[in-house]
Amino acid sequence: MASCASCNKMILFGGVEEQGLRFCNARCLREGQVALAARQMSSYDRTRLVQSVYRGPCPRCKETGSIDLHQSHFVQSFILITRWGTNELICCRRCALKRQGGDVLQSFLLGWWGIPFGILMTPIQLLRNGYAMLFPPNTTEPSEAFQRVVVERFLRQAIENQAQPTATGGRRWNE
Repeated sequence: MASCASCNKMILFGGVEEQGLRFCNARCLREGQVALAARQMSSYDRTRLVQSVYRGPCPRCKETGSIDLHQSHFVQSFILITRWGTNELICCRRCALKRQGGDVLQSFLLGWWGIPFGILMTPIQLLRNGYAMLFPPNTTEPSEAFQRVVVERFLRQAIENQAQPTATGGRRWNE
């Protein structure tokens, strides 16, 4: 039995094969292509890409400053349905604080109303946001998580652009 090169799940039947690797489905194939491309990217190119985003303007407010990966946690509940999660934000500290503060308010107002997960998850998400607000990423250099996300998003966009045909029917890159 084969295992997926992207998520390591066992593949009983079917799957997708490319470049000698097996993947569960098309989504795992796309994720696997990103991971393979990230490994092949030179450290010089990776550093240039990360530094251009890190030192560039904030994607949200367009102000210059140290951009990094911030997390904002939320929870929403309505009786038997509770939804919670984490948003990864590439932005400046000020924009991250705005989003985290908004999620704190939203979670505080809407998180408690679900049984049993709303009552359990609301204090957890509030504490996680409080920690993220009090202890932001280091501002002197980009965090490892930021570097990983920037490279993955760049490569994912490049792969998607490569797969989309142009208006004339040809390919955009690598023709």
